[in-house]
Amino acid sequence: MKADLRAELGLLNRNVDEMIRLFQCATDGGIWTGQEAGRHEARLEYLRVKLNADFKELLDLRECLSRSQERDGKASPALLPEL
Repeated sequence: MKADLRAELGLLNRNVDEMIRLFQCATDGGIWTGQEAGRHEARLEYLRVKLNADFKELLDLRECLSRSQERDGKASPALLPEL
């Protein structure tokens, strides 16, 4: 499950990179001004950072909960949220 989530996050990051390249092409082609593309790029970067941080926090919490439940002998899959 963790590998699937990491793969999805990697795919998201690659897609953001591709969109930024498309913004740069639009700027080079005169479709957008550098300022317009820059605003979109900044927004995408902000969303990427926020999403990466949220996923990292979720994985850390899930791992901590799992260790705690194993230590206490109460490992119950029903208590762990599905990712």
